[in-house]
Amino acid sequence: MSTKANPVPQGRKVKTPPPKRSSLPLYVAGGALLVIVVGVVLLASAGRGSSGTSVPAQVTGRPSLVVDREQIDFGKVPLDIPVKATFKLSNVGDQPLQIVSQPVVEVKQGC
Repeated sequence: MSTKANPVPQGRKVKTPPPKRSSLPLYVAGGALLVIVVGVVLLASAGRGSSGTSVPAQVTGRPSLVVDREQIDFGKVPLDIPVKATFKLSNVGDQPLQIVSQPVVEVKQGC
C-alpha cells in the first residue's frame, strides 16, 4: 500500500504568499522628494543674500559694485592672437544688484 504524504488536509485551501513587490517605485519617490527638498533649500538660500557671496555689506541702502581690477596689461600681443581676461564682480551693498544692459568694453589700439 502506497501512502502519499499530503501536507494539506482535504477541504482546506492552500494560502500562497503574495508576490513580492518591487522596491523601485519607493526609491524613485524618495529620490524625487530629495531633489525637491534640495531645490527648495537652494532657492531659499539664494533669496537671502544680495550677491550670493559671503562679502559683508560695505554700503547701506543701495547696491554697490566692486571690480577686482580695472585694467589688464597683456603686453605686446599680435592683432590675430586672441586673449582672454576675467574680472571678478562683487556687490558690497545691502540691496540686490541688477545689471540691466551689456557693459561697454573699450579696447584701445596701442595700449
